[in-house]
Amino acid sequence: MGRKEEKQFPLTSKDNCAIYLNRIISSCELCMYRLKKYNIEGKNLLIEYTGKSLVPHEVYGEMLDKTSNVVDYLLNLLGDAQTSSISYFKFRSYISKHPIADVMLNSLEDETQELLKEFNKMRNWQNHIPESLLVAEMEQVEAEKMVFPMDPVDIIIYKNVTYEYFKNMIEINLSFYDSARKIIQAAKRDYKSVYGKSVMYNRIYVDKPLDFDKSEPTQKSAKVQGIKGNIGLKSEIEAGK
Repeated sequence: MGRKEEKQFPLTSKDNCAIYLNRIISSCELCMYRLKKYNIEGKNLLIEYTGKSLVPHEVYGEMLDKTSNVVDYLLNLLGDAQTSSISYFKFRSYISKHPIADVMLNSLEDETQELLKEFNKMRNWQNHIPESLLVAEMEQVEAEKMVFPMDPVDIIIYKNVTYEYFKNMIEINLSFYDSARKIIQAAKRDYKSVYGKSVMYNRIYVDKPLDFDKSEPTQKSAKVQGIKGNIGLKSEIEAGK
């Protein structure tokens, strides 16, 4: 098998399309399970800090780190357009351009179609540091609304965030969950259509601990991508299981 074939899963048959959608849905549901848990935790923190003007930055930062991890992965699973990436956006786009005779996808509702486009834009903006951010910062400097010290270079570490700033993050996470759920439901309808029947979705809790035997596909994928060593290799959950 050539390097290109190893990098790209062939969407050339009904069975492969079903496998592809299955992988997207199962990985999304794992992320959604975690995000729902974090959102409940976030709402409880809002109650805890109600009436206070400030929230410790450590509390804000820990919640940001946890939710950003799953939000970013969901953006990749649902909104990535790269040819070698697994994503629902890429799947719909590819099948529309390369139709398969016995694969019929459902029409997306206008709201879901717009959400999918927004997820693509959000993915492209959020999963890298855009130069437009630096341009906007320089505009703020020119307008004397912020400073940009060159020497010494100041590393700003905040002790607190305002309650409203923290609340805004939680509300965005809650809204994101609802939007992601709508897209995932559309993917499930496509899966039903491609697979040919209704499908049960079971959440199975196992006593056996997660171990290195589950990471073999991740390691092989990293090797195909030319990644050497253990620098920055994704954990099993980050790799989508």
